Amino acid sequence: MSSNGIMNCWMRRFILILFFLSSLISLRAQSNSTKAIIISAGNVQRESVRLFGDASAWPIIVSLAERDVAHNAFILKGAALKQAEEFAAFHKKVSEAKDELTALLKNGARVFAPNQLDSATATGKAYMAAINNGVLDKAVKQGKAYISDVEAIGKLIAEKRNEAIDAILNQKNGDVDKKKGLLGSWLIAYKGDLFAESDGLKTGEASFAQLSFTDGCDVVVDPVTTVIIRKSRVDKLDQSVKRDIALEKGSLLTKLTAAAKEKSDFMFEAGTSASLVKSGKFWASASVEKNVKLSNYDGTLDVTASKVKVTVESNEGTIVEKGKPPLPPVKLLPPPDLGWSGLDTVIYDAQLTVTWKPINRAKVYQLEVCPAKTFNANIVRYASTRTNFTLKSLPLATTFFRMEAIDRYGLRGMDSPTYRIVRTKDTQPPAINIDGWETERRYTALQTIVIKGHTEPDAKFLYDKKAVALSRDGSFSLTVHVTPPETRVQLSATDKSGNTLERMLSVVPMDVHRVRNIAWNCKEENGVLSPSTSELSASGTAYPHVRVTAVLGDQHISVQTDSQGRWAISLKRFAGEKLTITFEAIDDSVTVATDTFSVQ
Repeated sequence: MSSNGIMNCWMRRFILILFFLSSLISLRAQSNSTKAIIISAGNVQRESVRLFGDASAWPIIVSLAERDVAHNAFILKGAALKQAEEFAAFHKKVSEAKDELTALLKNGARVFAPNQLDSATATGKAYMAAINNGVLDKAVKQGKAYISDVEAIGKLIAEKRNEAIDAILNQKNGDVDKKKGLLGSWLIAYKGDLFAESDGLKTGEASFAQLSFTDGCDVVVDPVTTVIIRKSRVDKLDQSVKRDIALEKGSLLTKLTAAAKEKSDFMFEAGTSASLVKSGKFWASASVEKNVKLSNYDGTLDVTASKVKVTVESNEGTIVEKGKPPLPPVKLLPPPDLGWSGLDTVIYDAQLTVTWKPINRAKVYQLEVCPAKTFNANIVRYASTRTNFTLKSLPLATTFFRMEAIDRYGLRGMDSPTYRIVRTKDTQPPAINIDGWETERRYTALQTIVIKGHTEPDAKFLYDKKAVALSRDGSFSLTVHVTPPETRVQLSATDKSGNTLERMLSVVPMDVHRVRNIAWNCKEENGVLSPSTSELSASGTAYPHVRVTAVLGDQHISVQTDSQGRWAISLKRFAGEKLTITFEAIDDSVTVATDTFSVQ
């Protein structure tokens, strides 16, 4: 090789190395500039835990991310990823404020700072509502207000914690009356009213109330119930409480924090029974005949009647009839099992049918529905003797519900988990999936084809503006007659929220003359090929999804057309042999055309 040839060779190698290094640097720069997080739809809650420490914050990810419909995924990148990281730090501050509020509640926030607590509760709910709706700016605004409210509660408690206040009417719904002292008259009670020793509270039909005591004891008073605070004294030195509450008629649910249960000397009277309470949660019912039912869910109740004492352990209950000792404790019924994989469900309709497994010895099942997770106001109760119930008129908001089974004695069983129903406005139209169609157009060699697919089972489905019945799983099957030059198929699906998706499909019949139009590398006349070389090649433009098969002697070659319908083959020339070319429509599984040529 000459010196000039060697030099040119080295120059080409040098240029190739420079090109490789340039491409590598470009790829690294591109990689650094396109940092992103790809989250599959099924892992959104798990990623929310990783980013925000909270699975319920997943709507923020959905609102910030780009949607990859083809892969059912979400993509966080660039400014959106930065916003998510900034929100993660802010959400941590709000969570710390929630923990602080929990501590303040134990220190008497409900009594000493009720207005500020209401404000914090409202801003906290607004914050979570904004997160549930995926509105980041509103969430930040409400989160800042929530943090400010919690700080205000802390300051107010520090100023008032020595005030001698025992209980406050924290929630009321419907007709609720109060009386001050044993000889007081019944008057209308208002939210925020204070209650002390010897005061009473009474609820009317379909009415609820919640009394919150400074030490962390909450009494949720059911409809048509009368309760009297016989004694309630707070020792400000060690925060211990001596309390005696009497249930004259009706029913109530009492809950105590761990600290309240530990420090409280609590007597509960109902009918002819008196109970020493060392329980964190119990339910009681008393009739005008002085018959009492008690269900205990935590700790113990020492129930005494007619000079006989029985100890009711956790998840046990007893009945006390007038003039008789308590019956031996019985096990409470377990909670109904809905079989749900999680506690939350998102719905778009105004009703939801709840189904659960039957419980042995259950006489009736009770469902409690409430807009608040605490179930302290606006509770609606339903009873069912069957193992299913349809909740109707659910609002466009978050609704909570729980269930209990009630036995033949009338004892209320153990509570189920608290389930959350999130009804949201459906803005996404139902998808229309067509089996085997990659684009909106299909070429066919058949005169009639069947189009199969599926959509949402409860959608209204139309084919060329005419209603089509769907199968139970939302699938459909349409028979379409194909006419040249093109048959258009109009499909639409509308869900119950009124969201509509339309798809226009096109079915084009294959033209046999177009398929048979072959270009050769040699002369072709009346089916005779006269190659001038040892190679015989052919090409053409048919339709997509067509298989072209050529057979010449012992040669067998098969190719598939590209997206434009193009194809090409090449064979060794065998003079005196017959060449057969077959065109097959793959989607239809039929032969479109077959041609035979003689090779000279």
